[in-house]
Amino acid sequence: MGFRLKLMLSYLFLIVSIAGSFYLYMDHVLETNLVEESRTNLQSQAKLARLLVMSDHMKLPPQQLAEMVGSTIRERLTLIAPDGRVIGDSDVNGAKLGELQNHLDRPEVQAALASGTGIALRYSETLKTDMLYVAMTYGSGRTDGFVRLAMPLSYLTNSSNALHRVVGVAVLLTTLAALLLSYILSNLTSRPLRNMAAAAARIGRGESPVRIPAAAHDEVGDLARVLNDMSERIEQQMQRLSSEKQQLDTILRGMGEGVMVTSPEGAITLVNPAFRRLFSLSGDVEGKKLIEISRHPDLLAAFTALGAAEGEELIREITIQPGEITLLTHWAPLAVDGRKSGVVAVFHDISDMKKVENIRRDFVANVSHELRTPVSVIKGYAETLLDGALQSDGDRATRFVEIILSHSERLAALINDILTLSTLESRALVLDRHPLDISGTMRKTYMLLEENANKKDIRMQLDIPAGLPRVLADQGRVEQVIVNLLDNAIKYTPPQGMVTLSVRQGDDPGFLKIAVADTGIGIPFKDLPRIFERFYRVDEARSRDQGGTGLGLAIAKHIVQLHGGEISVTNNEFGKGSIFSFTLPVAAA
Repeated sequence: MGFRLKLMLSYLFLIVSIAGSFYLYMDHVLETNLVEESRTNLQSQAKLARLLVMSDHMKLPPQQLAEMVGSTIRERLTLIAPDGRVIGDSDVNGAKLGELQNHLDRPEVQAALASGTGIALRYSETLKTDMLYVAMTYGSGRTDGFVRLAMPLSYLTNSSNALHRVVGVAVLLTTLAALLLSYILSNLTSRPLRNMAAAAARIGRGESPVRIPAAAHDEVGDLARVLNDMSERIEQQMQRLSSEKQQLDTILRGMGEGVMVTSPEGAITLVNPAFRRLFSLSGDVEGKKLIEISRHPDLLAAFTALGAAEGEELIREITIQPGEITLLTHWAPLAVDGRKSGVVAVFHDISDMKKVENIRRDFVANVSHELRTPVSVIKGYAETLLDGALQSDGDRATRFVEIILSHSERLAALINDILTLSTLESRALVLDRHPLDISGTMRKTYMLLEENANKKDIRMQLDIPAGLPRVLADQGRVEQVIVNLLDNAIKYTPPQGMVTLSVRQGDDPGFLKIAVADTGIGIPFKDLPRIFERFYRVDEARSRDQGGTGLGLAIAKHIVQLHGGEISVTNNEFGKGSIFSFTLPVAAA
């Protein structure tokens, strides 16, 4: 809660308290005065009524006398006999006087009997309202009866309400005016403090120069002058430190290698941006222990080994994310006056070198493995033919030649796939992208492979909804992907199975999703993440028997990615078979 708001709330509480107290006081005073004034007036009227009654009571009947005097005074007048009977009432029909209760026990009558005049403020059961009563005795030397005037207090309530409204409006207007004044005063009072708070915040953020007007000769002005002096001193110190730090930051920022400096106990004192990137660090790490920012055992082991090396430098290769980030680290102790004051470590990211080396090694091993079988078969059958099978057994020789031809074709297909994959991975392939009706391409590939499915007694299904938009794609490459997925589905689906080629709007409205679902042997869950790797086979023997090169899905993945889409595989929801799907971007309308 801000200072100005607190000040305004204080003013508001004070104003509301004073206004409320004033309103309650005025309400009490006005109501008391109204009642007292009414009592005085009614008492004067009662005296007048007594005089009129005493002058005429021997001449007129009591009821007629009550009606005459009551109409003159314009208040209800009741004539009461000494024994309490009502003998006349200006507001009651004479015939009903006998129905009225005896009034001798009324408070005002009892008071009049005792002192000559009685006043009472009470609720009238007869009239069902609050009434003010004034009773007086009349007679010559003795009490001939009582004259009582009655005034309903309802008119006092109306007058009181009117006064309440006037006072309430006055109090409300006064309160609003006071609130406006309190806002102005709080604003004027808090403005210098807000200015100083803003200036202090700017100083805290390192902004300079910061000057606060300090014309006032009071505590606020003194505080402003102190802040100005502090700002100047801080600015001078910051300039000196900034110059020194800028030199160091420039050096560290320009380094591609990660740099870390720690205390002898392993508390970090300095890291550069490259180190933060390598270890995915965010926020302030200064002062933290090495084990707090990284729990990689190789990193901690290298730090410990340097401590045991007694001043010698240390070179270690560490892996912080297996298979992803490999670092070559150089560790050296920092010494001041011959004493160890810390450790400096430089981290060289050799991950790409390692990946290239692993890719080259895996590729050579995979290619060698894939080439070994067809080359060995071709070599073996060729040697057999050279040994005489060509002349001695024509049928056998023909079968050998067919085998040699089959493996030669497989060898050629493997080499073609390797060249295609190399082109795709080098991004040297330029796609011929144009708006394409995907339904036509799907029907074409469906018809192309339908005969293969029929030979295996596999039912094929084509699911293409109407009204699909065109995609922006290279038709030949898209056909290559669909043919590869359909061919695999047919190969690994047993007889009487089903293969479905479908297309739907993707989760992203800017893409279409093409899917090939089969009821085949399926893919183990452990193999799903690696299914698109080069030469990766779930069942190597079966895949090789089917005539695949092991590169089809890798090629399909690269083609889809070149189009800006994604390719994925899941097991069929029914627990049998697989679903390969990929997305293509929708062409602009």
